[in-house]
Amino acid sequence: MSELTKAELREYYKKIRKSLTKEEMDYIEKMVFICFTQNGHSHIDGDKLIYVSGEFEIGTRKLMEFYLKDAKRGLGRVLCPRCEKDSNIMHFYVINSFDDLEVGSYGILEPKSYCERVDVFDRPVCFVPALSCDNKGYRLGFGKGFYDRFLADFKGITVGLCCERCVADGELPHDEHDINLDYVITERGWIKDLWTRLIEKGLLI
Repeated sequence: MSELTKAELREYYKKIRKSLTKEEMDYIEKMVFICFTQNGHSHIDGDKLIYVSGEFEIGTRKLMEFYLKDAKRGLGRVLCPRCEKDSNIMHFYVINSFDDLEVGSYGILEPKSYCERVDVFDRPVCFVPALSCDNKGYRLGFGKGFYDRFLADFKGITVGLCCERCVADGELPHDEHDINLDYVITERGWIKDLWTRLIEKGLLI
């Protein structure tokens, strides 16, 4: 499929996502979460930047519940994005519970107006939605470019969430401006393993 353009690949993988049932999506979310917690290294002592999943994105509710509990124990903050439609810019805000979210741009839950915006993060790990990805961490997004712009200046660790059926057979098309993800996980496990690097950085307890 390497001869297809990004736009053609995006449509191809969107069709796959749309074909998945709610039960299949729930299973994928469950298994992705298990991959994070089964090895005992799941408590990350730093900021967690977590997207609030939309209809066709890999679900993040279980991850958010887990890390909100950690935040109450002082193990970093949970931050969620708010997308500014006029400027196509995305900022992250601290949330302490799901009550801090409301329906915002594009019909997706976003932090409410009273939530604290954060521009300087503490040892951050950013969970990134991936419509498709390859084994080098190159990602195909959903087409709006919010994460492409955000990751251009992001200095932390990036983890892409994808479903196994949308992992590319070969390399996805990319250029010198595209940023590959540090790690990628699907319902079958890690494509690029996260934990070794987190241990080296002293971020796991």
